[in-house]
Amino acid sequence: DCLREENIKRFMLPDTLGILHPSQVYDFIKGMVLRYPELRFDFHAHNDYGLATANTIAAVEAGIKGVHCTVNGMGERAGNAPLEEVVVGIKDFLEIDTGIREEGLYSLSKTVEAFSAYRIAANKPISGENAFTQTAGIHADGDRKGNLYASRLLPERFNRKRQYSLGKLSGRSNLEYNLEEIGIELTKEQKKSVLARVIELSDKKK
Repeated sequence: DCLREENIKRFMLPDTLGILHPSQVYDFIKGMVLRYPELRFDFHAHNDYGLATANTIAAVEAGIKGVHCTVNGMGERAGNAPLEEVVVGIKDFLEIDTGIREEGLYSLSKTVEAFSAYRIAANKPISGENAFTQTAGIHADGDRKGNLYASRLLPERFNRKRQYSLGKLSGRSNLEYNLEEIGIELTKEQKKSVLARVIELSDKKK
Protein backbone atom coordinates (compact mmCIF):
# COMPACT_ATOMS: atom_id res chain seq x y z
CA ASP A 1 0.00 0.00 0.00
CA CYS A 2 2.89 2.37 0.68
CA LEU A 3 3.93 2.25 -2.99
CA ARG A 4 0.57 3.03 -4.57
CA GLU A 5 1.02 6.79 -4.17
CA GLU A 6 4.51 6.78 -5.69
CA ASN A 7 5.14 7.81 -9.30
CA ILE A 8 5.51 4.22 -10.55
CA LYS A 9 4.11 3.40 -13.96
CA ARG A 10 4.39 -0.39 -13.84
CA PHE A 11 4.52 -2.94 -11.06
CA MET A 12 6.01 -6.28 -12.08
CA LEU A 13 4.54 -9.43 -10.56
CA PRO A 14 7.09 -12.19 -11.31
CA ASP A 15 6.94 -15.94 -10.93
CA THR A 16 10.71 -15.84 -10.54
CA LEU A 17 11.17 -19.57 -9.93
CA GLY A 18 8.50 -20.74 -12.35
CA ILE A 19 6.69 -22.68 -9.62
CA LEU A 20 3.10 -21.50 -10.09
CA HIS A 21 0.38 -23.18 -12.12
CA PRO A 22 -2.36 -21.38 -14.11
CA SER A 23 -5.11 -21.38 -11.49
CA GLN A 24 -2.73 -19.97 -8.89
CA VAL A 25 -1.58 -17.26 -11.30
CA TYR A 26 -5.17 -16.36 -12.12
CA ASP A 27 -6.15 -16.09 -8.44
CA PHE A 28 -3.08 -14.05 -7.45
CA ILE A 29 -3.39 -11.64 -10.38
CA LYS A 30 -7.14 -11.26 -9.99
CA GLY A 31 -6.69 -10.40 -6.33
CA MET A 32 -4.13 -7.69 -7.11
CA VAL A 33 -6.17 -6.20 -9.96
CA LEU A 34 -9.31 -6.03 -7.85
CA ARG A 35 -7.49 -4.51 -4.86
CA TYR A 36 -5.57 -1.92 -6.90
CA PRO A 37 -7.64 -1.24 -10.04
CA GLU A 38 -5.89 2.08 -10.67
CA LEU A 39 -2.41 0.53 -10.93
CA ARG A 40 -0.75 -1.17 -13.90
CA PHE A 41 0.65 -4.63 -13.28
CA ASP A 42 2.90 -6.73 -15.53
CA PHE A 43 3.40 -10.49 -15.24
CA HIS A 44 6.78 -12.14 -15.71
CA ALA A 45 6.71 -15.94 -16.10
CA HIS A 46 9.46 -18.55 -16.00
CA ASN A 47 9.13 -21.96 -17.63
CA ASP A 48 10.62 -24.32 -15.05
CA TYR A 49 7.52 -26.56 -15.09
CA GLY A 50 6.78 -25.93 -18.77
CA LEU A 51 3.86 -23.66 -17.83
CA ALA A 52 5.10 -20.20 -18.79
CA THR A 53 2.74 -19.85 -21.76
CA ALA A 54 -0.28 -21.19 -19.87
CA ASN A 55 0.51 -19.02 -16.85
CA THR A 56 0.86 -15.92 -18.99
CA ILE A 57 -2.48 -16.58 -20.68
CA ALA A 58 -4.04 -17.05 -17.23
CA ALA A 59 -2.57 -13.71 -16.12
CA VAL A 60 -4.06 -11.95 -19.15
CA GLU A 61 -7.42 -13.58 -18.49
CA ALA A 62 -7.25 -12.32 -14.90
CA GLY A 63 -6.75 -8.74 -16.08
CA ILE A 64 -3.01 -8.13 -16.20
CA LYS A 65 -2.07 -5.11 -18.34
CA GLY A 66 1.32 -6.27 -19.61
CA VAL A 67 3.26 -9.50 -19.99
CA HIS A 68 6.97 -10.22 -20.34
CA CYS A 69 7.95 -12.57 -23.18
CA THR A 70 11.10 -13.54 -25.05
CA VAL A 71 11.55 -14.82 -28.59
CA ASN A 72 11.80 -18.64 -28.54
CA GLY A 73 11.36 -18.54 -24.76
CA MET A 74 14.99 -17.57 -24.23
CA GLY A 75 15.87 -16.89 -20.62
CA GLU A 76 17.39 -18.14 -17.41
CA ARG A 77 17.19 -21.86 -16.58
CA ALA A 78 14.22 -23.28 -18.56
CA GLY A 79 13.52 -19.87 -20.06
CA ASN A 80 10.62 -17.42 -20.09
CA ALA A 81 7.26 -17.25 -21.85
CA PRO A 82 7.79 -17.57 -25.63
CA LEU A 83 6.49 -14.50 -27.44
CA GLU A 84 5.19 -16.49 -30.41
CA GLU A 85 3.15 -18.89 -28.25
CA VAL A 86 1.72 -16.15 -26.03
CA VAL A 87 0.68 -13.92 -28.96
CA VAL A 88 -1.16 -16.78 -30.66
CA GLY A 89 -2.56 -18.21 -27.41
CA ILE A 90 -4.20 -15.03 -26.16
CA LYS A 91 -5.60 -14.36 -29.61
CA ASP A 92 -7.14 -17.81 -30.05
CA PHE A 93 -8.25 -18.44 -26.46
CA LEU A 94 -9.08 -14.93 -25.23
CA GLU A 95 -9.74 -13.18 -28.57
CA ILE A 96 -7.24 -10.43 -27.74
CA ASP A 97 -5.20 -9.07 -30.65
CA THR A 98 -1.80 -7.75 -29.59
CA GLY A 99 -1.18 -6.01 -32.90
CA ILE A 100 1.87 -8.21 -33.48
CA ARG A 101 1.95 -9.54 -37.05
CA GLU A 102 1.67 -13.32 -36.83
CA GLU A 103 3.10 -13.86 -40.30
CA GLY A 104 6.44 -12.55 -39.04
CA LEU A 105 6.71 -14.73 -35.93
CA TYR A 106 8.36 -17.72 -37.61
CA SER A 107 10.88 -15.56 -39.43
CA LEU A 108 11.65 -13.74 -36.17
CA SER A 109 12.17 -17.04 -34.35
CA LYS A 110 14.54 -18.36 -37.00
CA THR A 111 16.50 -15.09 -37.07
CA VAL A 112 16.98 -15.13 -33.30
CA GLU A 113 17.93 -18.80 -33.46
CA ALA A 114 20.59 -18.05 -36.08
CA PHE A 115 22.19 -15.28 -34.01
CA SER A 116 21.94 -16.91 -30.59
CA ALA A 117 23.12 -20.05 -28.86
CA TYR A 118 19.52 -21.18 -28.40
CA ARG A 119 18.36 -23.86 -30.85
CA ILE A 120 14.64 -24.29 -31.47
CA ALA A 121 13.34 -27.74 -30.49
CA ALA A 122 11.86 -29.61 -33.47
CA ASN A 123 8.57 -30.09 -31.63
CA LYS A 124 8.23 -26.49 -30.41
CA PRO A 125 4.83 -24.93 -31.22
CA ILE A 126 4.68 -22.33 -34.01
CA SER A 127 8.38 -22.31 -34.95
CA GLY A 128 9.63 -25.89 -34.47
CA GLU A 129 10.63 -27.87 -37.57
CA ASN A 130 7.92 -30.48 -36.91
CA ALA A 131 5.19 -28.11 -35.68
CA PHE A 132 3.16 -28.59 -38.87
CA THR A 133 4.41 -31.99 -39.97
CA GLN A 134 2.02 -34.94 -40.02
CA THR A 135 3.47 -38.45 -39.92
CA ALA A 136 0.51 -40.74 -39.31
CA GLY A 137 -1.23 -41.82 -42.50
CA ILE A 138 -4.66 -41.41 -40.93
CA HIS A 139 -3.95 -37.69 -40.40
CA ALA A 140 -2.87 -37.14 -43.99
CA ASP A 141 -5.89 -39.06 -45.24
CA GLY A 142 -8.19 -36.97 -43.05
CA ASP A 143 -6.68 -33.79 -44.46
CA ARG A 144 -7.18 -34.97 -48.05
CA LYS A 145 -10.81 -35.82 -47.35
CA GLY A 146 -11.79 -32.40 -46.00
CA ASN A 147 -9.37 -30.93 -43.47
CA LEU A 148 -10.56 -33.27 -40.73
CA TYR A 149 -7.50 -32.43 -38.63
CA ALA A 150 -7.58 -28.67 -39.20
CA SER A 151 -7.65 -26.21 -36.31
CA ARG A 152 -7.23 -22.47 -35.91
CA LEU A 153 -3.50 -23.11 -35.66
CA LEU A 154 -2.92 -23.17 -39.41
CA PRO A 155 0.64 -23.02 -40.79
CA GLU A 156 -0.37 -20.34 -43.30
CA ARG A 157 -0.81 -17.88 -40.41
CA PHE A 158 2.96 -17.96 -40.00
CA ASN A 159 4.00 -18.19 -43.65
CA ARG A 160 4.56 -21.92 -43.25
CA LYS A 161 3.20 -25.01 -45.02
CA ARG A 162 1.88 -28.30 -43.68
CA GLN A 163 4.18 -31.20 -44.46
CA TYR A 164 3.63 -34.94 -44.54
CA SER A 165 6.68 -36.97 -43.63
CA LEU A 166 7.31 -40.50 -44.79
CA GLY A 167 7.94 -43.15 -42.17
CA LYS A 168 6.66 -46.23 -40.37
CA LEU A 169 3.20 -44.73 -39.83
CA SER A 170 2.86 -43.35 -43.36
CA GLY A 171 -0.06 -44.28 -45.57
CA ARG A 172 -0.91 -43.76 -49.21
CA SER A 173 -2.00 -40.17 -48.57
CA ASN A 174 1.42 -39.22 -47.14
CA LEU A 175 3.10 -40.61 -50.21
CA GLU A 176 0.68 -38.94 -52.61
CA TYR A 177 1.15 -35.54 -50.96
CA ASN A 178 4.92 -35.81 -51.35
CA LEU A 179 4.75 -37.09 -54.93
CA GLU A 180 2.50 -34.16 -55.88
CA GLU A 181 4.89 -31.73 -54.18
CA ILE A 182 7.83 -32.83 -56.32
CA GLY A 183 5.79 -33.51 -59.48
CA ILE A 184 6.24 -37.28 -59.83
CA GLU A 185 3.48 -39.57 -61.11
CA LEU A 186 3.49 -43.28 -60.25
CA THR A 187 1.17 -46.16 -60.98
CA LYS A 188 -0.82 -47.77 -58.19
CA GLU A 189 1.61 -50.69 -58.07
CA GLN A 190 4.65 -48.39 -58.02
CA LYS A 191 3.14 -46.41 -55.12
CA LYS A 192 2.54 -49.64 -53.24
CA SER A 193 6.15 -50.69 -53.81
CA VAL A 194 7.58 -47.32 -52.76
CA LEU A 195 5.46 -47.21 -49.62
CA ALA A 196 6.58 -50.70 -48.62
CA ARG A 197 10.21 -49.61 -49.07
CA VAL A 198 9.63 -46.45 -47.01
CA ILE A 199 8.21 -48.49 -44.13
CA GLU A 200 11.09 -50.96 -44.40
CA LEU A 201 13.68 -48.16 -44.25
CA SER A 202 11.94 -46.40 -41.37
CA ASP A 203 12.47 -49.49 -39.21
CA LYS A 204 16.23 -49.04 -39.68
CA LYS A 205 16.61 -45.25 -39.34
CA LYS A 206 14.71 -42.00 -39.10
